[in-house]
Amino acid sequence: MSRLSYYAAAFNLLGICYLFPPDDDTNKTALNFFKTGDFAAQWPCKIENRLCERLIDSVSIDTEQLKTQWQNLFVGPNALPAPPWGSVYLDPEGLLQGDSTLALSEFLKRERLKVNTPFPEPVDHIGLMLFQAAILASENREEAVNELLSLHLTTWLPHYLNKLKMSGYSQFYSTLTELVTITVNAFRK
Repeated sequence: MSRLSYYAAAFNLLGICYLFPPDDDTNKTALNFFKTGDFAAQWPCKIENRLCERLIDSVSIDTEQLKTQWQNLFVGPNALPAPPWGSVYLDPEGLLQGDSTLALSEFLKRERLKVNTPFPEPVDHIGLMLFQAAILASENREEAVNELLSLHLTTWLPHYLNKLKMSGYSQFYSTLTELVTITVNAFRK
């Protein structure tokens, strides 16, 4: 497998964790991957042992508890403590579908990527962005992946990670977002 193929698989796996509830069959497979002791050996970049241990510990909780965390972070009904959309962090208004979402939509259009999903999420949702990175990587479009990650994800990813950590809602999703940050930064090097 090529370097881009490994990253495509990793971005896809990460996107699944954000978009699908933990009790969904698609996500169960992804979560089980993180429960294995050797997932770091299969990851496309180096991960510190301590992060691996924290991820394994945090994903090994009861599925219902993890589902509640996912619900609170991504669905509601209450205000989301760490909104998973870039425009909330990038645009002065802090609203969904802001100028940064329009810029991302233009990028996706230029790259001939159509977000065709049953999820009612704006295109700048972290899970959808990771899926788009996976598609581009699987098509060996490294320059486009770099642009997507550099201009449309890493610009707000640190703010999102900080909000997740500050909220204290989920050790798993905080640790997962640390892994996303490490993976994205390693790809861009």
